[in-house]
Amino acid sequence: MTVVTRKRRRGTTTRLQDPSPSPLAVALPEDLMIEILSRAPVSDPLQLRCVCKWWKSLVSDPQFVKNHLSRSIAEINDLASKALEDMIAFELQLNHAPPPPEPDPEEEDGAAAEEEAEEDAAEEEVRAMRKELDNMLTLVRSLKQSLETIKVDVQEIMSRMRCLQSFLQIYLKTATQSQ
Repeated sequence: MTVVTRKRRRGTTTRLQDPSPSPLAVALPEDLMIEILSRAPVSDPLQLRCVCKWWKSLVSDPQFVKNHLSRSIAEINDLASKALEDMIAFELQLNHAPPPPEPDPEEEDGAAAEEEAEEDAAEEEVRAMRKELDNMLTLVRSLKQSLETIKVDVQEIMSRMRCLQSFLQIYLKTATQSQ
């Protein structure tokens, strides 16, 4: 471990070698630390390598890779299941037709003036069209929201897959160099 000190007036930097190991290395066994790091909610485990040399060696350990891969695959499967459920719900919404306008139960009795009947019929037709358009608008908004949810699901899956791919490439490169 290197300790960096800085002198204020001269602006020089002095490096002192600290022979003591990391406090975590003394406190926790390597297997336990690998288990903890493999459970860390980090989207990119390669970021863990930047903490210290010990963590870099732990992230390159085959046990960490095995733990991380199994958890990543399980998470990706969960995300894919959720995306599939959202897609099925979207298809059900898409196949759902808006209900036909409900007829007005009130009918005029007797011999009302034809002009008044025509106006009422025209108003009723306008109300029915508005109701149908409102239903369609509600359906379109719902479909749009469902599509956004599916888009977010797919983007998350793609992000996890890219991260996993880069992690595996670096691990394989490290593993072949060490042999």
